[in-house]
Amino acid sequence: MDITIVLRQMFVIFSLISVGFTLRRLNILSKEGNVLLTHLVLSVAVPATILLRMTAASYGRTNLYLGYVFLICILAFVLVGALAIIGSRLVSPKDSKDLGSLISVGMFGNVAFMGFPLVIALFGEDAMFYAVLFHLVCTLFAFSLGIKLLAGSDAKFSWYQLRTVLMGASLLAIVLFIFNIQIPPLIRTPLTHLSNMLTPIGMLLLGSILGGMNFREVLFGWQVYVIIAIKLLLGPVVVFLVLSLFVSDPMVLGVFVVLASGPTAPRTAALCIRYGGNQKLVSQGIFLSTIFSILTIPLLIHVLGL
Repeated sequence: MDITIVLRQMFVIFSLISVGFTLRRLNILSKEGNVLLTHLVLSVAVPATILLRMTAASYGRTNLYLGYVFLICILAFVLVGALAIIGSRLVSPKDSKDLGSLISVGMFGNVAFMGFPLVIALFGEDAMFYAVLFHLVCTLFAFSLGIKLLAGSDAKFSWYQLRTVLMGASLLAIVLFIFNIQIPPLIRTPLTHLSNMLTPIGMLLLGSILGGMNFREVLFGWQVYVIIAIKLLLGPVVVFLVLSLFVSDPMVLGVFVVLASGPTAPRTAALCIRYGGNQKLVSQGIFLSTIFSILTIPLLIHVLGL
């Protein structure tokens, strides 16, 4: 891939994030506004994108291929997660909740807000088929293992936690794919308009979340920097080396490397607040990984020849 294309797309994303950051600093966007934008992205824009791209991807792809890709998604996630666990243990955090928070920073990437727009921009809309399945795997682990990591022995998993519009859209999209059911044009058109909101609103929201963080709290603490280095650099390289052994399609390989190289997911902070993790560590991870990823993602794509 031409590095100038990557840099151009990252510049667009950085510009949108900067606008959201500025709006939050000027108090045009507020914490309450972020909640509304989050619901708009996760309950409208992302589900619309998932339904459109998964049904479009059903052409020429069998259910067996769907299972094959799903296994690749699990493998990619496990590789990233294993490195996060090893790295977090090596930096010797103070207690179990700090350990769980650091692992969460390194394990759960920002697939919905940043991964989806990046995949569409770099690889085209057909590549969303792979991104949707990877997001489904990440969501399942986030609301099970992720809660356990943050809450420790107090964690209690409930299937009710997965009852979201986003999860429902993902499962519906998979059913439509399996039975090769296409969305009628009359419905596809409004879904397309809703899907087009994903990149601008998602990036503005991400910038606003970063703009609400305290610089003094997020810049200091060496442990998070180690985990971020693993998340943004080592993890994607390992995913590339392992998947390249049996994934021959360069586009598919590139999609999973880019998704593995994304920054920490903002929803990790929400789970941290709800289940009692270390909010400072998680906030550091989200802020710093997002800023550094603007540089590391183009670097990885160039060095790995994606």
